[in-house]
Amino acid sequence: MAYATISTWKLNEPLKDEDVLWRTMQDKYVPMSKALGAGQVLVINIAEGESAIVSVYPDQAARDAAEAKIAELRKTAGSEFNATMTGEMRGEVRAQSD
Repeated sequence: MAYATISTWKLNEPLKDEDVLWRTMQDKYVPMSKALGAGQVLVINIAEGESAIVSVYPDQAARDAAEAKIAELRKTAGSEFNATMTGEMRGEVRAQSD
């Protein structure tokens, strides 16, 4: 059964050009997350300077196998954007659309 993580992030200070952040997320961090085993990655703007990242893995074992690399990826992205991870939720996907 699929397994998902949701991490929430907040910029520590406003960016001069948020378009750079979104392009970098799309072009760099989404592919990196997919390379770690996520089948789908969504980056959602939830408020000014805040976002949520939803990553869906084939199963918990795939997510657990990537744990150390995910921690590295989060550290790198946090440094690059001067952002702090404010929360994380994770669990088994119990229902979904096609």
